[in-house]
Amino acid sequence: MKRTTKIKWGELKVGILLAIAVVVLIWASFSGGGTSIFDRKTGYVSYFKNVNGLVVGSPVWVAGIEVGNVYSIKFVNLDEERQVEIKFRVLTSVTNMVTTDATIKLGTIGFIGDKYVELVPGSYGNPVLPEGSTITVVSAGDLASVFAEGEEVMATTKDLTTSLSMLTERVSRGEGSVGKMFTEETLYDEMTGLVASLTVLINDMQKSQKRIVSSLESLTGNVDEIAEKANKNEGTIGKLLSDPGLYDNIHASSGRIDSILAKINAGRGTAGAMVNDDELYEEVKNLIVRIENLVTDIEENPRKYFKFSVF
Repeated sequence: MKRTTKIKWGELKVGILLAIAVVVLIWASFSGGGTSIFDRKTGYVSYFKNVNGLVVGSPVWVAGIEVGNVYSIKFVNLDEERQVEIKFRVLTSVTNMVTTDATIKLGTIGFIGDKYVELVPGSYGNPVLPEGSTITVVSAGDLASVFAEGEEVMATTKDLTTSLSMLTERVSRGEGSVGKMFTEETLYDEMTGLVASLTVLINDMQKSQKRIVSSLESLTGNVDEIAEKANKNEGTIGKLLSDPGLYDNIHASSGRIDSILAKINAGRGTAGAMVNDDELYEEVKNLIVRIENLVTDIEENPRKYFKFSVF
């Protein structure tokens, strides 16, 4: 005889609730862990040439905060740059930052970790994109390009190291100006001698400077002494500066000299006649000529003018 198993309605309700909870948890696990399934979200589209391992459920970040997730990835092959289409949702509360100049790019969690989508907000004041709009993609570089650039840097570093090694070897062998500076003692001796000469020259200049300063101080003292004597009306300079009688005598002498010069210009007196009388000038000139002729004749015929007798 078969035994009939009856299931109570209460147990059935518990089983149904558990099944629903498992389904919800599974769905939530594929919908992104940073947002709630009950939050309102807005969807957008972007096209990539290569998604570099991005998967459905990958998070969408804005300024480092998870605001949504990727829910669709498929090939579309529209052109060379738009080969993969991704669709993603973000919280409706942040859609005011998704303006016409907003962009999107791929990022990596860690150095070789999971991929995520980074939404770069646009400028405030620009129109907000409606739901379903396409957001422009910007390249953030991938791991392969990073390794390629690293290889180029390593190659450049290797070349630089090789060049430095060759330069060091040349310097060690004493080649070139730098090598001679490090290896030849002659240059060291010459530089030592030059430094010694410069030291002597600087010492001499300092001594000369001291002598010049001492001379200037002495000259300044003498000038001060002369100025003091002049202020006290001592000496010739002091009298010149303070004695009006000396000025009067000089003024009177100047007047007399002017009077004498006026008489000479007028031809008065001996000096005036000598300056202004052409006949006197001619007579004096003829007299000088006759005297020169007489002296010449005496030199040539001394017996004519002088007679010598012993007895």
